[in-house]
Amino acid sequence: MSTKSDKDVQIIKILSERVGELVSGEEMAISLGISRVALRKHIYRLKEKGIPIEVYERKGYKLSHIPDMLIPPLVLSQLNTEIIGNKYLFFDVVDSTNNIARKMAEEGEKEGTVIAADYQTKGRGRLGREWFSPKGKNLYFSVILRPPISVSLAFQLTMLSSVAVCRALRKRGLDALIKWPNDVYVSGRKICGILNELESKKEKVEFVIIGIGVNVNVNLSEFPVELRDRATSMLIELGHPVNRRELLIDILTFMDQWYLKFLKGEKRELFFFWREHNWTLGKRVVVDNKVEGFAIGISPYGELLVRNDKGETVKVSSGDVDITNR
Repeated sequence: MSTKSDKDVQIIKILSERVGELVSGEEMAISLGISRVALRKHIYRLKEKGIPIEVYERKGYKLSHIPDMLIPPLVLSQLNTEIIGNKYLFFDVVDSTNNIARKMAEEGEKEGTVIAADYQTKGRGRLGREWFSPKGKNLYFSVILRPPISVSLAFQLTMLSSVAVCRALRKRGLDALIKWPNDVYVSGRKICGILNELESKKEKVEFVIIGIGVNVNVNLSEFPVELRDRATSMLIELGHPVNRRELLIDILTFMDQWYLKFLKGEKRELFFFWREHNWTLGKRVVVDNKVEGFAIGISPYGELLVRNDKGETVKVSSGDVDITNR
């Protein structure tokens, strides 16, 4: 696990601010408050992790470029947040980032901790479904939060997370829209899923795990056959690969900004963005083949408001939504 105060993170921060430039070893050592021998040990440890640092004997060090890797020094050196991402844990492979996050939260891990992975063997979506998690292609990460709220308001954290993802995708030119309750769509196909899991005590939230999976650099042929007509990726939509590290940093940054407002009770802007970029509202929907009508809004508790053909407004708290042209 790494924090923003780790020496490795500070070294990468110094070098990344001067990419392509030779930085004096003496200057770095003084700035970090360590000896040049200790600095050299850190440098070679970073090189072993695959970071392209060039060593110039008796002169200094140079970072030739910032690679698209999700390891802590590279992510934390460029992440400027107050809560989310202050601690960051990265795995090459896990069963599920949500599983690890839950175990850590149960053991008292502080809020804002992020657990990311390059590959999941048992990635999970809503209702226990499997989440497609190929190695080295997408983003899979979970965030531990401990908001002082009641269970009934926990859905607002899912809204907050979907808005953060939506903003990060739109920043890259994608017309991303939010589908109730927790998906992000582009061109009518799913590009991101969000899984909100919580632990409560006497109707008060103990902790919430926000799990996010974004399809980033997957080709259509790499998707399972059953997903090809309803899933997409940033690579498919943009026609070129996307830097996963930069995308992760943007999503965490937007989440942090929205979460800080959330804690202050400043939610109007959140609800406005969610409604403004929603794919479900205003459309005729069918929920679990039981409720049919027009999606007209959302309650403060996250319930989808559906006006049926009798003119009645039905509140839907969970379920799969299909958009129909009927």
